[in-house]
Amino acid sequence: MVTPLHFISRNSAGDTLTRIKAVFLLGTLKPKRGEFSHTKVLAEIVAEELGEHNVQSEIVRLADYVIKPGTKNNMGKGDEWPRILQKVLAADIIVFATPIWWGNHSSLTQRAIERLDELHEELRETGKSRLTNKVGGIVITGEEDGEQHITGSISNFLISIGVTMPPMCAVSYLGDYSRASKESLRKRLRGDKATASAAKKMASNLAFFAGLLRENGIPREG
Repeated sequence: MVTPLHFISRNSAGDTLTRIKAVFLLGTLKPKRGEFSHTKVLAEIVAEELGEHNVQSEIVRLADYVIKPGTKNNMGKGDEWPRILQKVLAADIIVFATPIWWGNHSSLTQRAIERLDELHEELRETGKSRLTNKVGGIVITGEEDGEQHITGSISNFLISIGVTMPPMCAVSYLGDYSRASKESLRKRLRGDKATASAAKKMASNLAFFAGLLRENGIPREG
């Protein structure tokens, strides 16, 4: 049995900082909050595994928010993206969780990527990223191919905005489970050796690198 990693970080004054936090940006297209989502089930399993490493997780269902089109941090009246952005900036771990639609990530996941573009512009202009020393992960579910393409696309984006991508930081489950219920799918995913092992390893690596970067952050220039 692997002993969970529990990092206790302190600031320059020696005060204990909060526990490591993870935010999942869930890109399910299911319109109703309580509606069964395959991607959410797998994200919850990863969050449970992160909990074994004393990581506090929050799953943000993007469909529950008004996220206006655009590439700025704030697109004006009625835009709720700034609330989500604050959660991202406060987290140590950022996980994109998306279903596969026609070989690509969901439109809501793409909307989140577009809304994070201003952080990329800041990095290009100043050489500094507000996401430095954060780590990224990816959760994917679907009934069709596209997992490798999506993993590559999201990884490229996260790296480009300053996020560190640990090894084995993604988990996916592809299969025909349209008739499954939430509990039956949880049982199936937990019982699938490859998926369960990938979720466990992903959580371990995310927690380890998040703690490592808290204790030994990447030097900031300037």
